[in-house]
Amino acid sequence: MYLNLVTFDFQSTGLEAEERNYQDHHVVLARRFPGLRFYYTGRLVRTAGKDPEHYRAAILGYDSADAAAAAMSSAVVAPLVADTQAHLRNVASKSAIGETIVASAIRGAGARCFIMAAQFDFTDAARDLEAAEKHYRTVHVELARKLPGLRHYLIGKIAGGGSPSVRHRMAVLVFDSIDALRAAYKSPEGQALSRDEQATIRNARVLRIDARSEI
Repeated sequence: MYLNLVTFDFQSTGLEAEERNYQDHHVVLARRFPGLRFYYTGRLVRTAGKDPEHYRAAILGYDSADAAAAAMSSAVVAPLVADTQAHLRNVASKSAIGETIVASAIRGAGARCFIMAAQFDFTDAARDLEAAEKHYRTVHVELARKLPGLRHYLIGKIAGGGSPSVRHRMAVLVFDSIDALRAAYKSPEGQALSRDEQATIRNARVLRIDARSEI
């Protein structure tokens, strides 16, 4: 699995027109990427009392890095780049080689959902990355996959991760709604997961996205 997380703002302050162009043109083009397995878009919302750095986000998934590269060589790229240049700004992208932990139960274009996408490092990575990875895979991921109401769960290693400017890992958790996310973290499984996050994860950047599936 290959994940691409994109955050951005619109060029103009005419949000109604920009949203209309984005949904009716930009998203329609992006849906045409060959090999696209899932595609979420949505507005970023406040997290921990802080306004988001960007207005919108998109998450795209392919079977592999080769499939993603093939998509980026397709005929859809030129008009999509032209629309990006005309309508989007402050575009930031992070890619990860990932895997599916919980297969998607979000069905069909237009299905609403709520996403928590996190980029982070491990507390013990500098001392023993192998042990930190082992704990993450055998303890943390196993706790997260048991969250009530979890509809899609992906993890991955970020391209370039481990450098001072790039976090090591990415996780994407999808729920039906923000209320479902909140209920999941109030559950015994969610409380155990929160304790493990506090003990083992550092330098986290968490995005919350009021989203929908586009395919």
